[in-house]
Amino acid sequence: MISGGFAGGGLTKSSSKRHLKEVYQVGTEVPDLPTISFTKEDGQGNVPRYDDPVVITMILANAHLHRTLVDQGSSADVLFKPALDKLGLDKKELRVYPDTLYGLGDTPIKPLRFILLHTTFEKGMRSKTLSIKFIVVDVGLAYNALIGRTTLNLLGVGVSTPHLCMKFLTPDKIVTIRGDQKLARKCYN
Repeated sequence: MISGGFAGGGLTKSSSKRHLKEVYQVGTEVPDLPTISFTKEDGQGNVPRYDDPVVITMILANAHLHRTLVDQGSSADVLFKPALDKLGLDKKELRVYPDTLYGLGDTPIKPLRFILLHTTFEKGMRSKTLSIKFIVVDVGLAYNALIGRTTLNLLGVGVSTPHLCMKFLTPDKIVTIRGDQKLARKCYN
C-alpha cells in the first residue's frame, strides 16, 4: 500500500485544507452506483489460489503497458521510471511533485516528478479513457505501474481478487478486464 499522491486534494496547502473540510462533513446522500457482481464464469481460466494480485494491461500513451498492479489500498497512481523510459515520453511533460510517498519499503520515497497521461482501459467500444496523474518513482519493482484508489474510483471499478478481474460501467454495459494470473505470479516471484 502506498500513501500520498493526489488523493489528499492536490499539491497546495489550500487544496488539501478544502479536501479535509469535505472529508469531515458526513452526508446522507448515497451515490448512484451500478450494481456490479462477479460470477463463477469471471474466474474461469484461473488456477484457484486466492492470494494472487490483480495485474492487468492498460493502454498508456498509445502503448500497451503490461504488468500494471491494481492496488485498492494505495492512494497514488505510480509509474516506475524504467517503464517511463521504455515508453519514450518527452521529459518536458514531467511536472514537479514536491511531496513524499510512503509504503514502498522501509524508507520514504522522493518521487522524481509526475506526468499527466491519457490512459485507456480495455479496447474499442468497451473502453474508457482517463487523464491520470502518474507519480514517477525510481524504484526497482517487477511492475511497470500501479493503479490506486483515485483512478479506480474515477472508473467506478469493482475489483475481485478471487476472480482476478475488475469491472466498470460504460454508457451501455459493464466491461470486464481480466487479470493475467501467470504474469501476476511471475511479478510476485
